Amino acid sequence: MKNNNKNLIEETAKIYKSITRNSMDGFWIVDMQGHFLDINDSYCKLIGYNRKELLKMNVSDIEASQKPKETLKNIQGIKKLGEVRFLAQQRKKDGQVIDVEISANYANYLGGFIFVFARDITELKKAEDELAKNTAKSKKIIETQLTESYKHLGLINRKISLLLELGKIPKSKKHRQKIIDHILNLAMSVANAPTGYLYGSKGRGTFNLLSYRGIKEDQKESINVITTKTVGLIKHLIKEKVLISGDIKRYEAELLALDNKLEYFVTLPLSKGTSLGGFIFLGFDKKKNVETQDLEFLDVFAMHASSALVKAGVLK
Repeated sequence: MKNNNKNLIEETAKIYKSITRNSMDGFWIVDMQGHFLDINDSYCKLIGYNRKELLKMNVSDIEASQKPKETLKNIQGIKKLGEVRFLAQQRKKDGQVIDVEISANYANYLGGFIFVFARDITELKKAEDELAKNTAKSKKIIETQLTESYKHLGLINRKISLLLELGKIPKSKKHRQKIIDHILNLAMSVANAPTGYLYGSKGRGTFNLLSYRGIKEDQKESINVITTKTVGLIKHLIKEKVLISGDIKRYEAELLALDNKLEYFVTLPLSKGTSLGGFIFLGFDKKKNVETQDLEFLDVFAMHASSALVKAGVLK
């Protein structure tokens, strides 16, 4: 069980790094005493310390407006609430104090961790102060910028919460169908997909429909059982066992398009060990430009979903 938790943490860390790889957001992980466990390059650049230095420090060492006891109290508060967003002041290595917008999430793995995203809003705060007495138009510009900033961190929080939620799904055959339906709903929510199917393998290239959304009851008959002969996409999934996205006709998945109402798709492989235990099919009625960052997140989502479905006895 300890190894499984460690693997989930490592996989979750991958998506955090993917999310922040090409952004200016700082990211770090601390334990429940506030010691730094991991930091991305953006935060090192922002705060002025290198990674080696920060790994020997406590988050209270960089707090400019709190005492160590207050910082520890805040960490416990984050644990209690699970997810918190707030403004803080931190002191850089050169002594400069900066304003940062913080988004923190608590993960109950191996004693507990706090995953933190930080955005430098020093200039934004200065602009807000300087323009506070200006026209309503100027104030609106600042409000819009702050709103967009919160939306950005809110989206990251949502993704993190989804991964943590998958890790909490219980091992329960009694609620098997509810778990299947819930995981499909989560996947569709992440991708904003209007149509979704979750299939389970029956062996020898045959898959049964376990859950569906976005279609009528009478439409499911034609897709209730599919094989490598009726849907060419399955051959690619069995061979590659990776996330696949693209044009439905190109991958010979017209049967799943339901009278050509769907044109584009994303499939998430659901693995049990080295075998393909099933997959999630997300269909779109027109070409959808899915960001590389979103595809990377869906890839990690598939790993967590697979673990949850194996635990619930769905993937065999």
